[in-house]
Amino acid sequence: MLRKFALTIVLTLLCSFYGNTTFANQPSQTEALEAVIRETLLQDGNDIESSVKVKLIRLDKVSQKNYYIALFSFKSHLSTYLGEASFIKENNEYQYAGGHGYGVNRINQTTITVDDQLYSVIYGENFNKRLGSISAKFVNKTFKYNINSIDSPYFVHFQKLPTTNMKEIYPSEITCYDQKHRKLTWHQCARVN
Repeated sequence: MLRKFALTIVLTLLCSFYGNTTFANQPSQTEALEAVIRETLLQDGNDIESSVKVKLIRLDKVSQKNYYIALFSFKSHLSTYLGEASFIKENNEYQYAGGHGYGVNRINQTTITVDDQLYSVIYGENFNKRLGSISAKFVNKTFKYNINSIDSPYFVHFQKLPTTNMKEIYPSEITCYDQKHRKLTWHQCARVN
């Protein structure tokens, strides 16, 4: 309970600090985004090495919105992580929107809320282009969708959901298929090795 309260305070402070952060007069938008993500990771307190270097892989926009997901990677304690962070673009500048996540799996899922609309976000690395498609299914809601033709090394996919109730979309099941539409195990899908 105390840990949850402390995390809430830290996230509130981060949002208030980075909520007004703009990137004018920065060397580049990429470097500025990497710096914000790095600082956010360090402030999480999850034993991330202080020398961590963040690499921005891509920046994807939610269709018809000013909301972006930055896909990034970093190494810490001999592990390689893949993550996402949320940004809003206003007046041609990106501002940290207060949400991020990361993990060692090469395929991950999160949810975001944009203008009171809930989206599922599946992002990942298509290592050696082994993935052909992904299917997502929600256990508590009769809804599923497919991501077809994953042909880039990294991807971010947004899917508008037919609900605003988070409880209806967890847990979810992700199934991966190879280029010949054969089902992959989770290890084959989410792990590089």
